[in-house]
Amino acid sequence: MKNNSDLFTIRIAAVGDIALMQRPGQSLCRSVWDAADIRIANLEGTIVTEPGLPAEKLIRLRLPAEAADWLQELGTTAVSLSNNHMLDWGIVGLNETLKELDRVGVMYAGAGQNAKDAAKPVLIEIGGFKIAFLSWASTIPIGFQATDHRPGIAGVRIRTSFIVDGSIDEQPGTPPWVRTEPIEEDVRRLEDSLHKASAAADFVILALHWGVPPQCSTVFQGPVAEYQSVLAQRAVAAGAGVIVGHHCHAPYGIEAFGSVPVLYSLGNYIFHHDYLPGGLDISPATVPYAEQLLPENNQSCVVEMELTPDTAERLRVTRLTMHPALLNEVGEAVAVTETEAQPIADRLCVFSKAHGTHVKIDHGTVIWEPS
Repeated sequence: MKNNSDLFTIRIAAVGDIALMQRPGQSLCRSVWDAADIRIANLEGTIVTEPGLPAEKLIRLRLPAEAADWLQELGTTAVSLSNNHMLDWGIVGLNETLKELDRVGVMYAGAGQNAKDAAKPVLIEIGGFKIAFLSWASTIPIGFQATDHRPGIAGVRIRTSFIVDGSIDEQPGTPPWVRTEPIEEDVRRLEDSLHKASAAADFVILALHWGVPPQCSTVFQGPVAEYQSVLAQRAVAAGAGVIVGHHCHAPYGIEAFGSVPVLYSLGNYIFHHDYLPGGLDISPATVPYAEQLLPENNQSCVVEMELTPDTAERLRVTRLTMHPALLNEVGEAVAVTETEAQPIADRLCVFSKAHGTHVKIDHGTVIWEPS
């Protein structure tokens, strides 16, 4: 029986990317994470001991077998697997990742033996309520997307084009305006998955691996690609109760579509591969790759969502709090003082305001509540 008391609250902690090379340290920011009823993250990398041939792509990430045990030790409820690194080491790496997560009892969504399997939601039950967790990506290297007959990830492909006008003639070297549009066939498959999940659960969390890291985007076009707003609105209309984004390796703010918050990026929670030697496996590129981390790449956040039942006995987000953090010397998010949190909170607030969403700052945390 559902607990529909007005005082009943489910707390979900959400973080961004986790890429492990060693057991997380004692200084990891965990107070909000540990206090939550449900804990979700994006697993940014393949757990593999004997990898197959590496994927033909710029950057590959590899996690040791112990990574699954470390996720369990963190108390992780579920991880999203639909991202641009899940087949870095082929189907061998994907299958070992699934096997290791099954072994330790960490649930997952977003990857599987075929498209139907990859699109399947995780159902988490608590207090008589069911919460569906789905994982999709728009960062899809060639051959990574699952099909009816091929393992891979659940994905919405994006069509990219460029607009070049007179500004290039007047100022050579100016980047063109980048147009991005989701492919309709894939959007409809995502919508179908969301409709089914919404019918089977009382609340739907959609994890999306998408967007452009700040060091790779142009200032004049802003941090959010065109397709993201389109995809967010379609997903909300199809039943998503919150969208949790990652891939940009820096925290962004909030855009609300009605009563549904969209978190475009939560940044990194644990990202050893950028901070410890030998973490990134990089292929030769036609354009030399230069990893240039910006100040915001060292920023992080832990998001706390409070879900309460509405009059129809379905759950909704009634309060969302972003707790700023900073990455330490090994790439792990650590707690900050209110003074250290303030500039991070200010940046998240500016982002949210620019997207028409009102938030408030309270002692260095960023709070959103539906109007």
